[in-house]
Amino acid sequence: MKTVLAAITFLFVILFSQDARAETLRIAFSSAPRSIDPHPFGGTPTASLKEHVFEALVASDDGPLLARSWRWISPVSLEVKLRGDVFFHNGAPFTSRDVIYSACRMMRRVDGRRNLLTNSMGPIDDIVAVDDLTVRFEFKTPYPLWIQKMKFLSILSSEHANLQSKTIAYDEHGDCGGLNYPSRQDFETGSAAIGTGPYKLDRFASTGEADLSKNDNYWGAKPVWDTVQIRTVTDAGDRLAGLIAGNFDVIENPKTEHLPLLSSSERLTYTSVPSWRSIFLVLDVSEDGAKGVRAGGGNAPLADIRVRQAMSMAIDRKAITDNLFLGEATVANQFAPRYRADAPNMPELPYSREKAIALLSEAGYPGGFEIDFYVPADRYANWDRVAQAVAQYLSRIGIKIHIKSENWPDFSRKRRAGDLGFFLYGWGHPQGAAQMISFAFASPNKKLGLGSANYSNYRNDQFDAAIGAWAVETNALRARTFLGAAMGIAVNDLPGIPLYYQHTIWAHRADLHVNGRQDERTSATRVSPR
Repeated sequence: MKTVLAAITFLFVILFSQDARAETLRIAFSSAPRSIDPHPFGGTPTASLKEHVFEALVASDDGPLLARSWRWISPVSLEVKLRGDVFFHNGAPFTSRDVIYSACRMMRRVDGRRNLLTNSMGPIDDIVAVDDLTVRFEFKTPYPLWIQKMKFLSILSSEHANLQSKTIAYDEHGDCGGLNYPSRQDFETGSAAIGTGPYKLDRFASTGEADLSKNDNYWGAKPVWDTVQIRTVTDAGDRLAGLIAGNFDVIENPKTEHLPLLSSSERLTYTSVPSWRSIFLVLDVSEDGAKGVRAGGGNAPLADIRVRQAMSMAIDRKAITDNLFLGEATVANQFAPRYRADAPNMPELPYSREKAIALLSEAGYPGGFEIDFYVPADRYANWDRVAQAVAQYLSRIGIKIHIKSENWPDFSRKRRAGDLGFFLYGWGHPQGAAQMISFAFASPNKKLGLGSANYSNYRNDQFDAAIGAWAVETNALRARTFLGAAMGIAVNDLPGIPLYYQHTIWAHRADLHVNGRQDERTSATRVSPR
């Protein structure tokens, strides 16, 4: 231990005897961006990178960005007013034509593969350029969620289209009159990476490296940093070592055990922000049984609400957040954090080992049962410790847990195939408190975009009625009422078990201010010298 502390002290001396180079910001991501192409992928690392270069109509906090304002002119027609002082990196002015072109490219399948919003844009019937700075979205059915969805429609320059006409006719296949579109390779080589954002792309590598330079003509607040260097270091220990050695100014996701060291340092510190991500357990509640369950009375104990209640009661959420996260996580009593006004407020979920044992016995499983517990490795903070804690809590009421850690690609494949009867999962809520439950617990409804990730095989007519009413309600107050009803039903039925809301942590130089984001993205625009 003394040797380690001596080495750290030596590195501190080296680091802080050097002059700080405020003109360049060096960031270490914990996972690699998949591309700088803004349309195919929606993961946090990719989104963090691309929004330096590309912008959307709506900001991450649902406020105006490239759009100045919007209003419903009918239940199926949304008029959006655009900013008039925005230019692309190549000097071209931003107009409604660029919005339609970007939407067309988002709908265009490449090799049969959908883009990020291809499914979400299904309810759109037409997009009309009313004038250069006004665009109207027309829908087949009321679709209030589109306002939140617009934050994911990165705007491209329509100069890529190579059309002489000023108008573009939108269609749901993305053909739109035979437009030309840049390829993913065009973006990654830089020729098509032309946005309106605060930074320009100088270089991108599939290893997770990117170099950016500031956009001197940016319409918003001028970038603080002349250049930004983004690197990917997947190992948390290596990221911290890089920060200590002076190779990085900001790093993502230090481990919990790193926090005391950062707190005691005069030269380094960390910033923690409650995120919009819920960490929860998913249970296959089908009466036909769940895979990986072995019980004397059959393989469908999870279909019994008493079993699910017992499993929830067996887990001490406060102990997990306090002991495993040192307070850098928040106990979850519902499936969405209350970071927005639309989030309901459910009562505290009880913890009682004695009542859990009694419920399990009442359900016909006095001796418990065995179950495989799948956990995605290295996906969520403290994933291994959380898995062990859940297993220990459930074992105390007689449920024998077999932890199966999987790398993310294998885990995702098995999840999509319905091969996981019980697993740990995390879900962000960029579109508000209904996002997770509308996808994960609703009966599949393609018309309304509901239930596409119902891995619980949960069915409840009252829940479907409430979430279905929410999905088409343009009045915010009434929508909030429907959402509260749906959340209450989900919490009572427990097709999943809420655990905690994840906090996002950045470690950084103490002379920097990091304005952390709830959406877990890392942005150079949120870092400034103190």
